[in-house]
Amino acid sequence: MTSSPAPFEALDAYQSGDMSDAEAAGFEQELFASAAGGGADEARFIDLVSRLGRFLDGRGGFDIGSSRARVDELLRRGLRVQLIELEPGPVLRPPAIDDDAEIVVSHIRQDVRGYDSIDVVVEKADGTLLKTFRDIGWDPIDGSVYAVCEAPLARISAQQKHIRSRVIATKDGQSQTIAVFETISP
Repeated sequence: MTSSPAPFEALDAYQSGDMSDAEAAGFEQELFASAAGGGADEARFIDLVSRLGRFLDGRGGFDIGSSRARVDELLRRGLRVQLIELEPGPVLRPPAIDDDAEIVVSHIRQDVRGYDSIDVVVEKADGTLLKTFRDIGWDPIDGSVYAVCEAPLARISAQQKHIRSRVIATKDGQSQTIAVFETISP
């Protein structure tokens, strides 16, 4: 017995071209039928998510952990990238985000090579969970992490004046915290 993919899985398969032509045609027919039957809001929402996904993907918006080569590519494309260099330490004090920045990249010189996966847990100073970034990427050359973020999201994050980030590394099925950073925003 096969099951239909969930709506966002189907949308992802449609957008990425992983659907056959027949499946894509059926997906489009379902969208139009839904819109005609009163589901226009859902169709508009799916269209908006599709457009935002294409926009963010092309700008590195899904690069939770990235590489220097990816940052250089964003710069070559003419995007206004603010690169913030952060040395590992117990307290990080990043500068204010530039008014004209489109993309903010935080480069943390924590070498994470040799692990199977890296998660970053971000919490408020009181321990309240804000976000967990799972299985982030890193630079293959020096093992450091380039965290790529759209500037408006980075500005929202910076409103949390004090956050704690725990870097959790997994190797051979065993997880351990390899770094804890307290970030104090200006």
